[in-house]
Amino acid sequence: MKFSYSLIKKFVPEIKSKQQLVEALTLHSFEAEEGPADTFEVNIPPNRFSDAASHWGIAKEAAAVLSLSLKFSISDFQSSRARNSKRPKNFKVSVEDKNSCPRYTAQYFENIKVKPSPSWMQKILKDCGLRPINNVVDIMNYVMLEIGQPLHAFDYDRLSNPSRMISNESQIHLNNIQDNSIKIKKIIVRRAKKGEKITTLEDKTYELNEDVLVIVDGFEKNLREKFAKDSRNVLAIAGLKGGKGPEVSNKTSRIIVESANFEPASIYKTSKALNLITDASLRFSHGLSPALAIIGLNRAAALLEEIAGVKRGEQFDSLIKPLPAKILKFNIFEFNRFIGLDLNERKAEKFLHRLGFKRLKGSEWQIPAWRLDIENHQDLAEEVIRLFGYNQLKSTPPLIYLSPSGFEDLIVLRDKIKKTLVGLGLDEIYNYSFISEKDLNLGHSWGKEVLELENPLSSQFKYLRPSLAAGLLKNIEENFRFFEEIKIFEIGKIFFKIDKNINEKNALGIVLFSKIKNKEPFFELKGVIKELFRQIGLADYIITEADKSDWLRDFTSGYLIPPTVLKIESNGKIIGYLGKVKNKNLKAETALAELIFDDLLRFVEEEYGYEPLPKYPAVIRDISFLVDYFQKIGEIMRSIKNVSSRLIDNVDFVDEFDVREKVGGKIKEDKTKTRSLTFRIVFQTPSRTLTKEEVDKEMKKIILMLRQKFKAEIR
Repeated sequence: MKFSYSLIKKFVPEIKSKQQLVEALTLHSFEAEEGPADTFEVNIPPNRFSDAASHWGIAKEAAAVLSLSLKFSISDFQSSRARNSKRPKNFKVSVEDKNSCPRYTAQYFENIKVKPSPSWMQKILKDCGLRPINNVVDIMNYVMLEIGQPLHAFDYDRLSNPSRMISNESQIHLNNIQDNSIKIKKIIVRRAKKGEKITTLEDKTYELNEDVLVIVDGFEKNLREKFAKDSRNVLAIAGLKGGKGPEVSNKTSRIIVESANFEPASIYKTSKALNLITDASLRFSHGLSPALAIIGLNRAAALLEEIAGVKRGEQFDSLIKPLPAKILKFNIFEFNRFIGLDLNERKAEKFLHRLGFKRLKGSEWQIPAWRLDIENHQDLAEEVIRLFGYNQLKSTPPLIYLSPSGFEDLIVLRDKIKKTLVGLGLDEIYNYSFISEKDLNLGHSWGKEVLELENPLSSQFKYLRPSLAAGLLKNIEENFRFFEEIKIFEIGKIFFKIDKNINEKNALGIVLFSKIKNKEPFFELKGVIKELFRQIGLADYIITEADKSDWLRDFTSGYLIPPTVLKIESNGKIIGYLGKVKNKNLKAETALAELIFDDLLRFVEEEYGYEPLPKYPAVIRDISFLVDYFQKIGEIMRSIKNVSSRLIDNVDFVDEFDVREKVGGKIKEDKTKTRSLTFRIVFQTPSRTLTKEEVDKEMKKIILMLRQKFKAEIR
């Protein structure tokens, strides 16, 4: 926005040069740069138009920043004479849309002598890009530049004049109308009616709609109805442009000056719709304080008396009660804590006083009505900092305690898990916490335990994931065509609801996929988990076949084939599941495990216990047999161990072969089908070396037990 240095100098005489002014504004207030001749330009922020889009506003800033005296005061122009007098006799005003026009002020003037404005005023107008017209119009524009409040003047005698509002064809209807038939002029502020038009001073016609706020001539109702077809009673587009007809001319002797406040959104919308941008619309669309309306009107009245020799008449103000004062609290101790300074209260108070803020009592401050940008104590703090100088703020380290990550148990465990799994040949992946319904149901039908977003970004991000399995299996689906095997893991949060309680937990998910012949992802995954537990120090755990009541309750197990589901327990608590994946889209065996990361942390032992190496060698025997397809592996393992608990050190499940697949049988839950299982039995005692005969004897007992108890067929 362009400004006149001469006018600023008039308001703040102690300013030394235009360069000093521009540098001070740039450093403390707004971006500014010198212009040609007597001008300079300022980039006014959108929230500062109400107080800074004027020479008075810039002068006020300059005086505050440079600690100089401001010679121009608006205190004499703030009172409304309309509240202390009777209603105007010469004109009436009706504001029908009070939301779009919060305040409308107007004043009647007579004995006007229209002539060119003074040369000093013309120079300021030209410097700011406005064309001088006559003293009345120039005063309206000058007050806008000076105070920031747009004004408009109407020729009083051309208001409510039917001859102005109808075409020549209808002139014959006025023969019986006397000159004094309309004694009281009336102005109405309302929304335009569909089809209404206005011709501006530039002879450009605009067709209006119901969204446009207009100022209309409220001439007598019977005349308005009689000449409705020809009436041209739209005086101005509110906040944008005046119309042709009631404009001030050389013959004007009486005027009504309008100074109003309009709702910013309404003016902005109209300006865009009509493709019409003016100095007035630019200010109104950014928002002006209603307090400026009466200030601008009173300032214009003073200049009209001084320059045009007018006689003041009645004043109208639609605002019956004074505007409420905005009061905020400013505490110097909170300020210093917030900013990180040690500024004394007297200095901060001095800064605020220079900007026009008024201290009431204690920490309460009254905000100037035109400072619409000040809404909270942080805004007040910014005002103090601006005058103090951003360049004087020193960098200080934050006074917070940063604990090394090595002492954060959760972080240490996470890093150790990542390092171990990467060392075992797995790749870490990151998935979104949001998933689609399709991904959610890859292998499981979910119920009310899933959390659905109220306003999802898209259908692809409709739910919060209740398990890492959905994302991991989607990764496999999208990539298995390009790799012989895939080994991935993820550590992330899962979200679910149990008994109406929302839960958020950290989880670890692992998926192994392989097309390689004779490679068993299920058993490899089991080995990965055992090695992981060994590395992180989780010694007290067991991996056994899951009961139906266990795995059906768990989210992860919904993706797994029931007979293969194993539960992982530690200290009597289930901390995870693993098993083969039931997914028709995957063309090779896939194994999945998911563990609750938070539970792992509870059972990890930081101190490792050591046992001496066994003195005597172990004897290892493998045994394979056919059993019913749905026979529980865990029960078989316990039964083998119980045959000779004194000599058997360990029983481990090694392999499984689905006989149905071998003979081409259709996979279905048919209890007549069998599967081949292989177990590894370790015989060892701490006191002596076992003989072959002893081991053979125990193996015969085991085979007999398997045949009798499980109807097993030894292979």
